[in-house]
Amino acid sequence: MVTLAAIVMLTVSIGQTSTGHAALQEADLIGKGASYTSLAFQRPQSLPEQLSSEQENIPIPFVIHNAGTGAHDYQWLVLLVQGTATRRVTTGTVHIASGRSASITQAVQLFCTQGQIQIIVSLARPAESIDARAACRPTSK
Repeated sequence: MVTLAAIVMLTVSIGQTSTGHAALQEADLIGKGASYTSLAFQRPQSLPEQLSSEQENIPIPFVIHNAGTGAHDYQWLVLLVQGTATRRVTTGTVHIASGRSASITQAVQLFCTQGQIQIIVSLARPAESIDARAACRPTSK
């Protein structure tokens, strides 16, 4: 019993150092921290709810957060969907260190004549996306 208690105390002591923690994770004696990516509109309230038939240059600010254990390169793209038509507006790549975020603002030329338009921001890996919709303002006669 004393030997077991000594082994547990030694393991806990070693696990408190970064080298010991990594060694215990490698041996699957302790779990690895949760690793995920979050994608969100930076100011969702600033996205348009209605659009006119005239072209408007609308900023689409979004944030990618890397909660993973290492740096990651994220490929993102912005799509516009109106009716059955989908148009790729812009793409990019951003390198984000572990525990850090990147704010990206893309100005998008928007206009619509009927129905609604959907703005989609998506990541290639991990496959994540967010979207917003705006109604087309009827043309005044």
